Amino acid sequence: MKAGKEFDCVEMKAEIQQRLLREVAELGEEEAKRRRAARLSGDPILGSFLRTKLTNSKRSAKHTPAA
Repeated sequence: MKAGKEFDCVEMKAEIQQRLLREVAELGEEEAKRRRAARLSGDPILGSFLRTKLTNSKRSAKHTPAA
């Protein structure tokens, strides 16, 4: 990180991406995907947001006529 800079979003993104790639390499794609989903659904902020989005998308899919 550059001197004097407390937060670098590009560096953070690169670190997270490396961690996720390492997780896929160690666990395999399906298990890594399952664990990410479990982490997200258990998150106090993102879990609630995702449940709301999933509920809304299921509702809209029921009301959208097929082409």
